[in-house]
Amino acid sequence: MRFLLILWLGFLALWGAEGFNGKSLIIPLPSPSGTVIMSDRNISVLLHPADKTKGIAVIPIDYYTPAGDINLTWIAPGNESFFSIHIQEADYPTETLSVDPALVTPPPEAMEQIAAEKAQAEAIYGHFTPIRYWNKAFVKPIDSNITSEYGSARTYNGSLKSYHGGVDFRARTPIPIVAANDGIVVLVQERYYSGGTIIIDHGEGIYSCYFHLSRFDVNVGDRIERGQPIALSGESGRITGPHLHFGMMVHGIQSDPLDLISQFNALISKDTDETLTLR
Repeated sequence: MRFLLILWLGFLALWGAEGFNGKSLIIPLPSPSGTVIMSDRNISVLLHPADKTKGIAVIPIDYYTPAGDINLTWIAPGNESFFSIHIQEADYPTETLSVDPALVTPPPEAMEQIAAEKAQAEAIYGHFTPIRYWNKAFVKPIDSNITSEYGSARTYNGSLKSYHGGVDFRARTPIPIVAANDGIVVLVQERYYSGGTIIIDHGEGIYSCYFHLSRFDVNVGDRIERGQPIALSGESGRITGPHLHFGMMVHGIQSDPLDLISQFNALISKDTDETLTLR
């Protein structure tokens, strides 16, 4: 264990661990055990998807995290190690959108619904399922052009309201949406902002989200396989036109979905002798 730790720290010093606000950072570890402590958050070390002798820590970096260093502690049986990751400010675009004024400043009668839906979502994303449902590479939920990137600062009707917490795919007519990977359906619902919504739990704190759907083809509790059709795209909720909004949550924090699945897929396809090399 001591040799592996020295080897891992050597790679850390050589390559440096760098991340960006709004994106997750997957750090390979020489052992699939323990916990990584990040300020007020404890992150379980997970089994490496391609090598059962190694582990990974999926570190979510909040969109509003300032540039600078974050100190972390890896605690495992017989080991306590300290290291840091350097956060850079991502170069996200800006967008100006025009929508129904009621969706920018909701009427008083909608506030209770919005608050209830927010609390419901937080409860779902805050739940850590201690098993992994998937064992294959992730796929995109739709084969289409991207119309809005993750992280865009969004101005609605002249007022800066939020950043874009997912990726929008063009879908001018209703077309099938597929699951990004195996998992359990935990939400199927019409919602105020996101319209027709499906959320899939992939296990170990990872969730995928599909918004603005026009039809549901699954139910809560269904076991879903990667690539399985789950819905049709649509234009429900706060929206300027028909499209699919695809997002991913990591330990309750929004993360760039395409960047995250790219990192997961790289781990699966990479030779296991290289798993200590930091991204």
